[in-house]
Amino acid sequence: MRSRSGNFLVHALMTLAILALALVIFSRFGGQELVVGNLVLRAQNGSSYPLQAPSESLVPAPNQVPADDGWGEPRAARNLVLFIGDGMGVGDVSAASDLLSVPGARLAMTNTANVALVRTWTTDDLVPDSAAAGTALATGFKTRKKAVGVLEDGTVVRNLFEAAREREMATGLITTSGVVDATPACFTTHVDSRDDYHLIFEQMMTSGTDLLVGGDWTRFRKAKKHHEYRDLLERADELGQAKGYHVIRDPDTIDSAELPLLALFPPRSIGGNSHGPPLAVSTLRAIELLRENPAGFVLLVECEITDEFGHFNDIEMVMQGVRELNRAVEATLEATNDTGDTLIVVTADHDTGTPAIVDGDYENGRAVVHWATGLHSSQWVPLFAFGPGAELFSGVLDNTEVARRMARALALDAFPQVADISSN
Repeated sequence: MRSRSGNFLVHALMTLAILALALVIFSRFGGQELVVGNLVLRAQNGSSYPLQAPSESLVPAPNQVPADDGWGEPRAARNLVLFIGDGMGVGDVSAASDLLSVPGARLAMTNTANVALVRTWTTDDLVPDSAAAGTALATGFKTRKKAVGVLEDGTVVRNLFEAAREREMATGLITTSGVVDATPACFTTHVDSRDDYHLIFEQMMTSGTDLLVGGDWTRFRKAKKHHEYRDLLERADELGQAKGYHVIRDPDTIDSAELPLLALFPPRSIGGNSHGPPLAVSTLRAIELLRENPAGFVLLVECEITDEFGHFNDIEMVMQGVRELNRAVEATLEATNDTGDTLIVVTADHDTGTPAIVDGDYENGRAVVHWATGLHSSQWVPLFAFGPGAELFSGVLDNTEVARRMARALALDAFPQVADISSN
């Protein structure tokens, strides 16, 4: 005799089997979707198409860096704030422009004439991850997936932070993800794999970066299983202080924090891979601290929420991520408007999920969003630029061009460039 839980499991499996069969039949004779209440079942057939690897001319060797394409003299940007909405594709921004306010209203981050579309392919795959895409944005070089600040063969390439520090500029990063996640790692470290959290943390501590703000990743499953990183994290206060950092753990203390700063925040109450205070709060404090450097600064600000919940096809949380990023951009525009010396670039490393609004009935007051996938895609991502040098960003760009043009706007010398060290 079956138990009550056993009967429930049998009935649940039978129900799923019936729904699956219904979807197969419906997709064969009636269409691609079967709607049962609020549940939408979608049949999706992937089609293959011949794909060629990119030519060597599109992935130049280190000694064959493309010329400046007639950009003219360097622009007069003293500072750079680069905002990256991780996984924030055109679909996310398009949906946010309609759903976060009203159709026709502009987001602060899209209110510019300097707009571009950015290609994101890697040397080994049409669909990127944050490591390869982040490396392109940080160094101006294409690489393989999982590689952080190195080429396919392990050759180390200099990043924007390193080039800026050679000019005695201040550098800093903020992320809602773990501080050792792929995107911030690409601007501060050089490792063969984004999963080498212990190496990333050790290199961050010696990178000379003035401000490191992110999550401690104490609850992140992959980081918890990484014993070497976990051991370092337990000694982070001691290690950070030994390198001269002021170490904070409480998000409420960000307003009184001083440089050099290492902030390792616990997860937010909303759950998931989100840490620290709102990005607008962290960003304004970072700008306040970094702008004291007379040579200027480079600041990276990343929102991970858009990528994490894009994987879950959770439009409500993705919109929350875009909203938080947009508020940080708006606050930055206001904070830097009086000096007019700060280039602000808003873009993404890659697309996640590829959402699209397929029904937006004003009378019903509801929008219906469909997703192409729960994974990354090869879709181009948007870019919006403000301030001195913003005119460099228009048209269709490769992500490596974005790095080179940011360096050009700051008049950073010899960028991109291979470093004289090894990742091993």
